[in-house]
Amino acid sequence: MPTTSTLPQPGPASIDAGERLRRAGLRVTTARQVVLETLAEQPHTTVAELLPHVRDRLRFASTRAIHDVLATGVAAGLVRRFDTVGVAQRYELTGPEHGHLLCTNCGRLDAVCTTEEAILTGICSHCAPDGLPHPATH
Repeated sequence: MPTTSTLPQPGPASIDAGERLRRAGLRVTTARQVVLETLAEQPHTTVAELLPHVRDRLRFASTRAIHDVLATGVAAGLVRRFDTVGVAQRYELTGPEHGHLLCTNCGRLDAVCTTEEAILTGICSHCAPDGLPHPATH
């Protein structure tokens, strides 16, 4: 059974946002660097959840600017976007292949240990009474 994990998500000290942008052929801007570094700290997040964290470092960042950076990142292969019906789009930096569990109770998206990039549905560790994720069985 898949389990939630703390998969190696790049943190601000372990990613060089500028280098990732350059390798993708993108211009390095402060907004792009801050959004990528913040996304490394806050994986599986929505733009609304990301905004206050970005504003902690870039005071006048707008929702539109974050959307633009994320769209550019998705197009360049730096960012993965999760489009799930009925749930706000969520984003994470691209990295090691892993699956995700979409909580049918709260909409949370958690990384799970699987051998493929699948999106399972079920109950996340925050909603489950025993604190363990419970993927739905089919």
